[in-house]
Amino acid sequence: MIDLSTLLDPPAWTRWLARDAERRKLVGPEVVALVEQAVRDFPAAAFAEGLLPAPLPIERAEKLSRGEHRETTEGAKVRHRVVVEPGEVRGWSLGRGVVISMAQTTVRPVCAPVARGDSAALRADGTVVRALITAWEPYPAPVEVELDGNRTAPLEEYLERVLADLRRR
Repeated sequence: MIDLSTLLDPPAWTRWLARDAERRKLVGPEVVALVEQAVRDFPAAAFAEGLLPAPLPIERAEKLSRGEHRETTEGAKVRHRVVVEPGEVRGWSLGRGVVISMAQTTVRPVCAPVARGDSAALRADGTVVRALITAWEPYPAPVEVELDGNRTAPLEEYLERVLADLRRR
């Protein structure tokens, strides 16, 4: 199963994609073509390294009994448990928000609120979430991957690093 902690915080996807849209305006079409080709080539390279795709997770909320309800320090009421199930889309979650599907496209999670108001849900690892991953949708491949607050790497270089790390194992 995919480690959900490797995905970016779902509310952050909107900000992150907006920053990527700005970066796309600054680079030429040849850079965008190079990025798209790297994404198309990744599944074959991953299979060659023995990295098989996994079903990308879908989450649903399951109500907790009244005795299990609690409140977080931020004031959210935890009334649900997150149940993770394998989705129909298969792919590779490569960290830093880079998820590539077997269809040779980058995908992002589609999130929906846990419930109305100030409700939240608890994942098995103890993380409190206000939104659940309900599906996966294609989006344009990012030009750069944010490694930390100050550093970025071109996507094709990041994918090469992922494959190089696999070879070393």
